[in-house]
Amino acid sequence: MTPQPPAADGSGLESTGATEAPATGPETAEARVYRLALVRTGIGLGILAVLAIAVGAVVAGGRGVVAALVGVAVAALAGLTTQAAMAWGHKRSTDQMTMAIAGSWLLKMIIIVAALLILQGIDGFHKELFAAFAVTGVLLTLAVDVWVLRASRVPYVTPGSKSSGA
Repeated sequence: MTPQPPAADGSGLESTGATEAPATGPETAEARVYRLALVRTGIGLGILAVLAIAVGAVVAGGRGVVAALVGVAVAALAGLTTQAAMAWGHKRSTDQMTMAIAGSWLLKMIIIVAALLILQGIDGFHKELFAAFAVTGVLLTLAVDVWVLRASRVPYVTPGSKSSGA
């Protein structure tokens, strides 16, 4: 893949008037960061699911496996909604991105509350394993977010822009 020249202003964005959208062409640094977060979170949650099967089976047999996997699934849905919203929203206007992030947060809360309400009434459901793997999964998604963002090299200034105070 050959590198493409940056936009005239160095931002990689085409001006569209009131909002800005990404230029057609190579993947942006932001897109790579969000894609990397999604991939690493998926890998981490896959590893956690394998661990959930083993721990669930040892602790409580089949019902433990189910409870642990449901915990991982709830964590995956909750964690991946924000990452997916960021991957979609970074290419949109500020208003659209804000709505995507707020909507993903609301969706995450609905998922968690609905799961808790549904699962509390199921007899024999191993709540402790569910809670342990749900919390572990959420912490894993947060850790991946921090890890990927700290390692990224996304500029937060427009290269070549002049300081307004000089």
